[in-house]
Amino acid sequence: MADVNPVSRLVGDDRGQLFLVTALAIAVLLVSLALILNTAIYTENIATRTTDTQLDDAVTEQRAVVAASETMLDAENRNGGSESEIGTRFESSLANWSETAGTLEAANGFTIDVSYTGTNTTGIRVHQDDPARNFTDNSLDDSWEVVDSGRVRGIRFDVSRDNLSTTESNAFNVEVDDQDGVGDEATVSMYTDGTNVVVTVENDTESLSCSVEPTDGESLVVDIGSETVGTRYCPALEIVHDEADGEVDIWFDNAENATGTYELYTTNDDDDLDDLFSDADFASVGSGEWPVKQPALYDVTVRFVFQSSGTTVEKEIRITPGDL
Repeated sequence: MADVNPVSRLVGDDRGQLFLVTALAIAVLLVSLALILNTAIYTENIATRTTDTQLDDAVTEQRAVVAASETMLDAENRNGGSESEIGTRFESSLANWSETAGTLEAANGFTIDVSYTGTNTTGIRVHQDDPARNFTDNSLDDSWEVVDSGRVRGIRFDVSRDNLSTTESNAFNVEVDDQDGVGDEATVSMYTDGTNVVVTVENDTESLSCSVEPTDGESLVVDIGSETVGTRYCPALEIVHDEADGEVDIWFDNAENATGTYELYTTNDDDDLDDLFSDADFASVGSGEWPVKQPALYDVTVRFVFQSSGTTVEKEIRITPGDL
């Protein structure tokens, strides 16, 4: 029997085609969304990796800035002069370094700029530059107080192995006492076993040692601030940093049993740095006698700026080489 309702049949066909077209459109839409999502995830991952790399570069550059600033600060302190003269020379040295470093790093896709803010803490540099002299004070006292109630950094000795005591009981000692009355004192002893310079550090609960043979003649640098003996890291010196908290007293004992050069930097929270010392213990600067004390910058603050295509880091950094 012939179809007597052709219109109904056409309407049914149209509905089927419409359903098919709609399904295809939805499928295309889902595929497009998936592609967009994957692209977004890929772009985000690339951006994250780029940002992480740039931040790594910023951290690396900051470390370089700190190391260079520390070296320049104490180089200018050793050149002498007033605090303002030291600050002026440091500012100039840092500006020259910053310009050179910025030019070199531009080839790596980023720039750095470092400048001296002018903020500093004034202090005193105590030092002896005669390598043949022992570590007694200017009156040849064998036991003497080097610093009375001061913050201290950069304690560094260049000792002659052959002039050290061969027994620990007679060793040259550096006592660091943080004055809080609860026994927080660290003692650094230096002596020789004939081959090595032996550095022993002890407090109320432990005693640790490092033994290092000099490789350049018979002298060796013992750097309490950087915790090294020669070029080697010395874990025993961590004890000094653990015990020192704020202002400390520094004593030299058995000072006749060591010869060489040394330096340290100190300051206090008072306006009068003369409270840190007994003048009788020190010679006049330029007299040819030792030890001496002279003006220095204990710390300085620098501004560090790192810039790349996607990262900017700007911060102020306090420079205190060998801080305890």
